[in-house]
Amino acid sequence: MIKNLKISHLVVPLLIILTAGVTAHADGETDDQSLTNRQLRAVYDSSVRYTDAITFPQTAVGNVALGRAKFGLAADDVTIDTSQALFQGTSVEAGLVVSNGTACSSCHRPQFNFLLPPTPISQNLPPGDPLITNRVAENGDDPLGPGIFDTLGLVGQRVNRFNPIRPETDPYRQIFSWRKTQTIINMAFGYGLLTDGRGREPIEQSRGATFTHTQNTDKRFDDLVNPSLPHIAAYMQTEIRPPELAALLNPSDPNYANLVANPYATVNATTKLQKKGQAVFDASCTGCHNMPNVFTNRDHLNGPPLNFPLLYGHTFDIGVAQKNKHQLEFRRYDVATGTRIPIVLPLVKEDGSTVNLTVVDDIGAAAATGRFEDLHRFKVPQLRVISQLGPYFHDNSAATLDEVVDYFNSDDYNNSKDGKLYPIHLNKQERKALLAFLNVL
Repeated sequence: MIKNLKISHLVVPLLIILTAGVTAHADGETDDQSLTNRQLRAVYDSSVRYTDAITFPQTAVGNVALGRAKFGLAADDVTIDTSQALFQGTSVEAGLVVSNGTACSSCHRPQFNFLLPPTPISQNLPPGDPLITNRVAENGDDPLGPGIFDTLGLVGQRVNRFNPIRPETDPYRQIFSWRKTQTIINMAFGYGLLTDGRGREPIEQSRGATFTHTQNTDKRFDDLVNPSLPHIAAYMQTEIRPPELAALLNPSDPNYANLVANPYATVNATTKLQKKGQAVFDASCTGCHNMPNVFTNRDHLNGPPLNFPLLYGHTFDIGVAQKNKHQLEFRRYDVATGTRIPIVLPLVKEDGSTVNLTVVDDIGAAAATGRFEDLHRFKVPQLRVISQLGPYFHDNSAATLDEVVDYFNSDDYNNSKDGKLYPIHLNKQERKALLAFLNVL
């Protein structure tokens, strides 16, 4: 079923260049401006062309065994082996590329459910591990990078780092964020594979990651990377838990219809408390976690992902970014002066006007799309084996599932833009039951 038909937002990013605008700041809205922005966002939301069909046109086809090796794992899918996984050599586009020793498996470690080791990371890796010694690839010269990575498990990211169209001085090239490493478990069922909804399909996601984690430059070396990407993507799509969820990828599979029709077909809620928790989840959480049996979000643009703009899936603003629990820094570090410089980003509204936003927190999807209405929006994560995938949220700001549930039961969530659309108010019994259910997923 296709939701809404207007797709005017497809051309909005072009307006960043074409329009002059109104100056505003994230924390400086008047009541009238706030009301206008809420109304404008409602118009924007209704213009997006989503479908809730459970189809995955972004599925990659490749050699899984070769992809596993290029990912940096041995055939047992557990032992880290980077002998075939380091991208280096002479590139026609970038010249000599020298690997820094990191591979996909450096961050996505199978013994930690394809996540980083627990923090402090330096105490959970052997001395000299390239993941510790080569932080400059992701963080550049920002002196905060190594400490944030070690103590919070967050990686410095510049979402437009390899955009050759924009000059290096462009604020869209400069804007950065501090975000967690995602698991690849059940990534096959996602629409928009990165925390802010970027990465329309796994080949695109793998390409950007390889560029980012190899070098301390913004050069692209597609010619070295591209031949391996379909294989890496094909391998990552095999990491599925529980295995029977694989039927969702194939409408011809005999179990496909059952998994679509029964959202909890693969969930083993057996106790009275777990079953009550399932009912609480069904009533309070499936407005966003609506992919049956996976519990990510199923809404996506109706078509092959490469024919559409960056946000292929449905992202949400639940207030976490604005809270900025870790008080992270979002001003650019200037090496020449040793000072922090605010980044002012021009964002285009649905009505065509421009807001010059001084960045003080992680603005989420808006950094990639250039759209004001995408401020602080992030993708919905999948929830299978969620009890083993902490810490949580894009900034690792919730250490436990208890903290996650408490956040969604708080004013911070319920007063957020999407919290107002999907409010959650649990009593003590409902809270306890929901946690029992989440722990069996």
